[in-house]
Amino acid sequence: MKYYDVLLPVPTGGIYTYTSETDLQAGLRASVPLGRRTLTGIVLKENTAPNSKIKYRPINEILEETPTFNEKYLELLTKLSEYYCAPMGGVLKGVISEQIYASDKLDLQIENFKREELTLNAAQVPVYENIKKVLYNGFSTHLVHGITGRVKTEIFVELATDVISSGKQVLYLVPEISLTPQMEERLSKRIGFEVRSYHSKKTPKKRKEAFWSFVNGSMRMMLGARSALFVPAKEIGMIIVDEEHESSYKQDEIPSYQLRDMAVLYGKILNIPVILASATPSLESWHNAKTGRYIYHSIPSRPDSQMPDIEIVDMKQIEAIGGVLSHKLYDAIYQTIQKQEQVILLINRKGYSHTLYCRKCGNILNCSNCSVALTYYKSKNMCKCNYCAQEVRRPKCHHCGSDDIADYGIGTEKVTEVLESAFEKQILRLDTENVKTYKKLSEMLKSFETGEYSIMAGTQLVAKGLDFSNVTLAGIINIDNMFTLPDFRANERAYQLLLQLAGRAGRAEKKGRVIIQTNMPELDLFSRLDCLDTSFYDKEMQRRQMFNYPPFFKMCRITLSHTNEDTVKDAAFMVYDIIREKAETAEVFYPAQAPIYKLQNRYRYAIIIKSPNNNELTKLIHTASAILKDNTKTTLRMKTDRDPHFFM
Repeated sequence: MKYYDVLLPVPTGGIYTYTSETDLQAGLRASVPLGRRTLTGIVLKENTAPNSKIKYRPINEILEETPTFNEKYLELLTKLSEYYCAPMGGVLKGVISEQIYASDKLDLQIENFKREELTLNAAQVPVYENIKKVLYNGFSTHLVHGITGRVKTEIFVELATDVISSGKQVLYLVPEISLTPQMEERLSKRIGFEVRSYHSKKTPKKRKEAFWSFVNGSMRMMLGARSALFVPAKEIGMIIVDEEHESSYKQDEIPSYQLRDMAVLYGKILNIPVILASATPSLESWHNAKTGRYIYHSIPSRPDSQMPDIEIVDMKQIEAIGGVLSHKLYDAIYQTIQKQEQVILLINRKGYSHTLYCRKCGNILNCSNCSVALTYYKSKNMCKCNYCAQEVRRPKCHHCGSDDIADYGIGTEKVTEVLESAFEKQILRLDTENVKTYKKLSEMLKSFETGEYSIMAGTQLVAKGLDFSNVTLAGIINIDNMFTLPDFRANERAYQLLLQLAGRAGRAEKKGRVIIQTNMPELDLFSRLDCLDTSFYDKEMQRRQMFNYPPFFKMCRITLSHTNEDTVKDAAFMVYDIIREKAETAEVFYPAQAPIYKLQNRYRYAIIIKSPNNNELTKLIHTASAILKDNTKTTLRMKTDRDPHFFM
């Protein structure tokens, strides 16, 4: 009899020892008992020193003859666990669905067809050739900084074709599920075979098909969102991370990993090239490129079109049409649709109005579970909390009991209503409330592409990588709320969002135009909206260095929560006092109520740690975990977010 450690998808711990009558390889899928449950886990290694006082249970069944998970994949999970200070079981549970990896292996035939030939232009060829030179020389990380348009994708298709011809596979990652319908079609045509996508909006059957097709090698290229990185294919020869700057690559739940960084780590483990691409790179990647950690490539022009003109409209003295549109934007929309061209409009809020208030006493109506204002959805005549999803009928004032409730602030529903009234056309609304399934998303994007709608209005989804050749006008209805967020990345995010939306206009032979409505036109940011002008990066990098922010310092945000205010406050100060004493070079900031102080009936305190030393930061995180484990009740929760992107 032998003993084996098995990794299970459970939030705490995760590594348990079982017995086996036969020799086992690391990476095999095994069905094992845990309490009254039966789970599918991964055999890690033989345990040569089991505890003689423990009676170990036997493995129920080994589910395969050859391992699904290889040594390098298990190394990725281990390093992810170590860096983000998360238990291995929580890592496995957070990166891959047990329903998927425990399923029966499928062997699908991928359809092949005639490939559309590409011709790279003079600006694209040098980038392609410079990356190709080192394509088979082991690990390297490349930052491709190309203006918005189709310039980068075409280079990646050519590189992917080369890698596939060598017998290897390609993993192509995108930040949003909304990008996959268009990308699936485009990549399939250019590559010459069916490229499938893998993400959470696919049906379980489709996910299993894509998963096992990539694992067994029958699919040579996979498109996917975050979870696709953790499909354990054995012949990956290149990883592409498109729109690498996007905050949606950062997972909010435990383990709170940054997908971009894990892709680079995986590339290093696999000894293969990793390509990061963006028209508006993250400051972390920009810094890595400028200091030589990444190889920098620039594409300064679009193949077949010019960059759009950007106009700023000062809304302070303007009486907006329907409270939404400036006359300049109204006229521009009218002229665009008269020419049979299309418009994309960005509204940075969902719903009809984002705040309800009492006319009698002025009280803001908040969610009963969270310290956030309720959003009114006119389409359902319901008020909803966008954090805990609680829905209520239009309530009375919590403070004075009045039912004279008014709303203000504009969201996608109100903008759509005003547009339909002003232009007497049906508007395509794209936001997460209106798009519940992958099938509906695909249908909506196809209907816009075929010209069924002249105007698409939506949240940040509309700014992220969508490609429509007939869109010549992009408009931003409201952006100012981004500048008031308690987040050192607020300027960077606004800059990226504005330029990404600008990139949706004029992507073919027609000249594009961008109109930005704002109450703060004097902001320096608006004078630097140019993909070819790096002055924004220079100025923002100086500010980050001055105040010890990333990429110059590492950060961690520890969030404590409990249903009792005093309990969480006492715990936060206890943790703060101890880790401050143990800090050497790190700055430990005084505990503060989280910007959203109450979330799902739990009160929240946050502690920020900044350090130039990664090892010290790791020690302080483990210290905080040990303090709570030894001194507090189990109902108090601690969330550790290393390299945080979300501060609410």
